[in-house]
Formats: sequence, C-alpha cells, structure tokens
Amino acid sequence: MKQISPYIFQAYITCPREAWLEYHSISSNQDHEYLMLGRLIHEDSYKRERKEILIDGNVVIDMFKDELVAEVKKTSRNIEAARLQLIYYLYYLKKEKGVELNGILLFPKERKREKVYLTAELEKKIEKLEEEIRNVVLLETPPKARRIKYCKRCAYNEFCWAEDEEVE
Repeated sequence: MKQISPYIFQAYITCPREAWLEYHSISSNQDHEYLMLGRLIHEDSYKRERKEILIDGNVVIDMFKDELVAEVKKTSRNIEAARLQLIYYLYYLKKEKGVELNGILLFPKERKREKVYLTAELEKKIEKLEEEIRNVVLLETPPKARRIKYCKRCAYNEFCWAEDEEVE
C-alpha cells in the first residue's frame, strides 16, 4: 500500500471520490481553468520566499515563512480542507521526522493568513481521518459521485458527471 499524500488527505476532506481517483493515479483535467489559475497563483505568489521542499518523495511543503510551515492556497473557500492538509504536514513532520513546528495558511489574492497549530486533539483527528482515507482508497471502485458545492469548479467534473445532462 502506498502512502497517503497530503494532497490525497486534503482531497478526501472535500470529496472522498477525488481522493480515491488521485490515489489510483487517475488524472484530472490538467487544462481545467481553475487548476491552471491555482498553479499561476502558486507560482507567482511569494516568489522570493518560495522554496518548495520535498520530503520522503511524498510531502511537498510550499515554503517556510518565519519558522512556520507555510501552505499557499488560491482561495479560502475550502479553508477546513486547507487547514487539515497543513495540520497533516505538521503531524507528518512530528511523527516521521521528530520535528515539531507550527504552520501558516496563506491566501495571497485575498490577503489573508491564518496560523495553524498541531494539538493532541488534532493529532487524534488526523489519525482517525487517515484510517478513514485508507478504507476508502483501498476500495475496488471509487465511491459513488455525489454532487457537492465544489463539483462545478473541480477538475474531475467531466469525469464524474459525463453522463449527467446538468453539467454546465
């Protein structure tokens, strides 16, 4: 079984089906306008400070900012998933590398930021979610598609709803 990446962790919070697809290397529409916009914001924000760090071939930290693990996001629209992804980074660093750090979420276009701290309660939540994610990604087939508020902007939209006449 391969390791659960922080992206799969974040995707699961939004949509378990997306997490399953990512885990099984089923690529989303890489030309999707929101995906391309996200890449552009990611590349253009904090250029002087950005130094992506790859850990264990699976964890990509955007950068360190003032001794905090920093995660840059296009929007705060799904802040809970972003928050838990960053907490997952902090958890991973503590458990796998013995390094205890705090984090910060950065939303450059909104000029927002939020500090994030790993607590014992959040560690338990991460462990519980990790178990849930493993149960989902090990299924033979992806979870059934269900329409949520993020579907319209999702790069898997066509994959999930190809036969649905309501797709815009």
